[in-house]
Amino acid sequence: MTDLLKLGYSGTHVHQNALNTTGHNIANVDTPGYSRQQAIQQTTPAYGTGEGYFGTGAMTTTIRRISESFLTQQVRNDTSLAKEYEAVLDYAKQLDNLLADPSSSPGAVLNDFFAAMESLNDEPDSQPLRGLVLSQAETLVNRFNLVHDRYKNTSDNLNTQMATNILDINRISGAIAELNKEISRSNGRSGGLPPNDLLDLRDEKIRELSEYVGVKTTEVSDGTVSVFIGDGFPLVINEDSFSIKAAPGRSEQNALDVYYTDPKEGDKMITDLVTGGEMGGLLRFREEVLNPAMNELGRLAITISETFNDQHKLGMNLNNDLGGHFFRDVNERELMESRVTSYQDNNSNSSLGLQVEIRDPSALTNKDYRLSALSGGPDATFTLRDSEGNKLRFTDTSTTPATNKSVVSLDDLRSGNIEVDGFAFSIPSSAADRVYEGDDFTISPTRNGAMDIQREITDGDEIALASPMRAIEASYNKGSVEVISREVNQVFKSSGVPASFSADTPELPSVYFDQRDGSIKAYLPDNDGDGINEVVDLPNGVKVEFDPDGNYTTGDSTMEYKIIIPNSSYTTPAADYEFSTQSFTLGETQNVIPDDWGFTMDLGGIPQAGDAVLIGFNTDGFGDNSNGAAISDLQSKGVIDDGKVTYQDSYSHIAEFVGIQTAEAKINAESGAAILEQSINLREGVSGVNLDEEAANLVKFQQAYNASAQLIAVSQQLFSSLINAVGR
Repeated sequence: MTDLLKLGYSGTHVHQNALNTTGHNIANVDTPGYSRQQAIQQTTPAYGTGEGYFGTGAMTTTIRRISESFLTQQVRNDTSLAKEYEAVLDYAKQLDNLLADPSSSPGAVLNDFFAAMESLNDEPDSQPLRGLVLSQAETLVNRFNLVHDRYKNTSDNLNTQMATNILDINRISGAIAELNKEISRSNGRSGGLPPNDLLDLRDEKIRELSEYVGVKTTEVSDGTVSVFIGDGFPLVINEDSFSIKAAPGRSEQNALDVYYTDPKEGDKMITDLVTGGEMGGLLRFREEVLNPAMNELGRLAITISETFNDQHKLGMNLNNDLGGHFFRDVNERELMESRVTSYQDNNSNSSLGLQVEIRDPSALTNKDYRLSALSGGPDATFTLRDSEGNKLRFTDTSTTPATNKSVVSLDDLRSGNIEVDGFAFSIPSSAADRVYEGDDFTISPTRNGAMDIQREITDGDEIALASPMRAIEASYNKGSVEVISREVNQVFKSSGVPASFSADTPELPSVYFDQRDGSIKAYLPDNDGDGINEVVDLPNGVKVEFDPDGNYTTGDSTMEYKIIIPNSSYTTPAADYEFSTQSFTLGETQNVIPDDWGFTMDLGGIPQAGDAVLIGFNTDGFGDNSNGAAISDLQSKGVIDDGKVTYQDSYSHIAEFVGIQTAEAKINAESGAAILEQSINLREGVSGVNLDEEAANLVKFQQAYNASAQLIAVSQQLFSSLINAVGR
């Protein structure tokens, strides 16, 4: 009877544990990360008699947690990947919508601006149309500024989310370390029996951590788990957690970098090592989508400004002045300096007044660059890499032909002769030049181009549509010579100091158009013995005169001509100044101006001896739209990527680039979500709670419990019957 009572008690105890475990499973059916549990039982030791071995019942040995470590790790990995794709998609969609929206993108406004220019070319002296061009130019500028501001806001939001995510990562890491502590202690108290609910909670925390960053884990014999990110940087070791932080970037203050806080060695920048999760997605979006898109838009804005200004300067406005900058000069000192950023960890005494000048917009790229000092001091040397880590060669334009260098000196940079990808380095003589070995500098030629573009002119009269060059056949001509075309392709600006120019210097001798006072002048050799070349005003212009020396013979196929300054003040007393004699092929169209003078004039027909074409400044030639037509032609002219891409094509490429990135991100996000769902389902198939199965177990364990209780009742009845029988 005693044995029967023990058997009943063990049965009720075992099945009570099974019922409790089943109830625990049912209660946690919706608990994230919960793993189904199972009460494991076995028979208790039997005892032997002469009649054989009799069983003594059953016992619960442990509560087993149904979990596959492979499936758990797979869910973490797929969670990390899905969150990375999701983060890229969320931000890429914002840029895609921005660039595709006609109310915010510069694309449509660019067409409107050139349409206004076309209308003005039809009526060059129309004040309302000049006002319309200025208005459309301002709208275009505002659109570029707006898109850049939106880019900047996106970058700021990304920084904010990175900082928030890092706080969450540190919080979760601390929670995992605390769970490690509790699990280790629980193992000790229970003699090594697993604290299942704590293990589930820790796994769920690690899975939650993988939403923010890709992690790797290592199980330790004491039951703790070590968690690592990046290239083996520990977030959790045993019961200790380590933190990361977001701080202004080493190479760019406006973009946060991720730093690992090492208790012994201090902060280490690990941005390039962070992958997976939202953090990996944010960093990937910034490097692969945002920065290239900002640089592309900036490159377009710089190219529009520079090429438009270059052509506008070749025209004449309604004030009879040569055209100035229509848009802000891309090489203002402030802008050139803003393209260089010193790394945060440069030597504290380092100070380099480096400037980046845009030389050839068509050769610009959408990349940033890193200039690194191999050595410091007065003899400092430098190398250059692009944003993809490729080592580049410098082009030294001081030699003929230009030479390429892998390393340049500080003196090379000072010279202004070192160029790369359409931009040049320079250090003004007044700028600081203290450099130390290991110093690095970020070079961003186009990053802020869309922010920097501004309309420079404020008055419609300043729009330079006319050519400053007037060319007409002399009224006394007897032959059929005629002006086929004329074009000014370079102007110069005298500085007011004798024979000195603010930028390029004309060829000697030559005739040129002067920006300083809107006139045509000659640059001639010194004639008064002071060693200074002469700048001579040409109030009467110059003339191209045929056969001035009477050398033509009937039947000749060519005729000599000279460019002559009539009654020039260059000599005393005033007399004609003649340039060298040239030859004209009769009946053919030919440029009669020397190639290095800054303008051309094609003549055709057959002149007679003494015929002339008169060249002068186009004073009051306001009905002329020659330069305006050349400006309009810029819309369809290849000006980007070495002259292969137009303005509009360039913007289309930007929108297309972001659109493709968004489409890829959407496909990846959908794929990542599907893979994650599959991994979760696989885990749930093994570790998840099945209510139908638990309900069946509940009935089974209840019946077993009732049967065991019945054993106890039978034992009591037998004992009572025995007592009653003995009592008689």
